[in-house]
Amino acid sequence: MNQDNYITLIYKKLKKEITPSEQESLNQWLVEKEENSLLQEQLTENWQQSKTILPPLDIDTKADFKSFKKRMLAHKGNQAPSREAVIKPLNSRRRLLAIAAAIAIPLLAAVWLFRPAPAPTMMMAQTTTGEIKVIDLKDGTTITLNENATLSYPETFASNERQVILKGEAFFEVESDPTRPFEVLTEKATVKVLGTVFNVRSIDTENQIKVSVEEGKVQFSSTLIGKGVILTKGEEGTFDLDKNEITETKVNSKNASAWKTKNLTYKNVPLKTVVADLAQQFKVKTTITNVAMQECGLTASFVRATPKDVLDYIVELYQMDLVQIDSQSFELNNGICK
Repeated sequence: MNQDNYITLIYKKLKKEITPSEQESLNQWLVEKEENSLLQEQLTENWQQSKTILPPLDIDTKADFKSFKKRMLAHKGNQAPSREAVIKPLNSRRRLLAIAAAIAIPLLAAVWLFRPAPAPTMMMAQTTTGEIKVIDLKDGTTITLNENATLSYPETFASNERQVILKGEAFFEVESDPTRPFEVLTEKATVKVLGTVFNVRSIDTENQIKVSVEEGKVQFSSTLIGKGVILTKGEEGTFDLDKNEITETKVNSKNASAWKTKNLTYKNVPLKTVVADLAQQFKVKTTITNVAMQECGLTASFVRATPKDVLDYIVELYQMDLVQIDSQSFELNNGICK
């Protein structure tokens, strides 16, 4: 976008009518150059001053135009004016009004030319601890919210885009629409798709944001570093907030939504990864005291299983001892890796 487009976004921000994606573009432009930030400050100051403009001056338009026309004719006929123009200083009140008018006219023009369509009605869905909620959007998309999550979305999507704002974790089954990309906005990352099935995990207490794709293709990018990756089926993208980098790995993407399905599938996956899944999906902490067993691979599928079912299977398969510390904490001791 050129500078005029960004000036338009500044005015929309001042009117509190800027969209999340427009705000993201504006933020990136503001940090590119110091002069961009200075321009925003000047426009903001002008905007505030325009709110206190005094009534306009009474101007004799016909007389002014007649005088102007006379001078133009004199110039055209190479006639010298009968006398020099006399420039009279404005008094303080008229000077103030002239300055105010100079500020107000371009501002009012910008407001008129770039006024946006009426803002859509925003909806919000929230879940509490232990609650899972399903939201069916009007475009056919289904979103399942995990516990302690918030989803904001317009009652009706725009004609050229579909945007929702997520805080927490959710599973998306997006209805395909090539003319309207679907975007999931989080505080520090964006996921953009046409139609696909994926899981997004963006939780305040964690130092990473994860996107796992079950079907289709998504673009996962950071609003902090302006970079991203393309993820396809069976891939997971992780944005490390401490390192400010995004990585992608091959995974069983369906395990990312185990909080929703209660299903887990592993193919030669280290036991340390299995217990990490139990911690993330079911809040069950398991310590493997035998370091050698942490890298031992597990191949198994668990359908609608509980964490205890998974741990009991590991105990039997690898001859380990299970010690329950409390309702959400266990220890796996000893064991033989086969």
